[in-house]
Amino acid sequence: MIRQFDVVRTPLRQSKEQRPFFVILQSDYIDTLSRVCAPLIAERFLQPFGRMNPVFVIEGRRHYFHPIEPVTFDLRVLRNPLANLEADRDRIIAALDLVFTGI
Repeated sequence: MIRQFDVVRTPLRQSKEQRPFFVILQSDYIDTLSRVCAPLIAERFLQPFGRMNPVFVIEGRRHYFHPIEPVTFDLRVLRNPLANLEADRDRIIAALDLVFTGI
């Protein structure tokens, strides 16, 4: 079962190097056949912008949350969560707040 803040491998073949992982953003309360996600960008491909791009270590490497590239994926391609970032919920929500409200 896929839950909010799960980290999954990218289903996008063409961008595996830059965007190897995605974070599930959609609440578990909204049960649809797809999920809203945002990428985790490999450290060497992004200049972070403060709290908009918190860093997370996944599989021993640093990746930046990138909330300005949300995407929706069908649940059939979101498998085998590698981690869950629920403990970092405040940092993720703060990044989303900055993008959508400017605060």
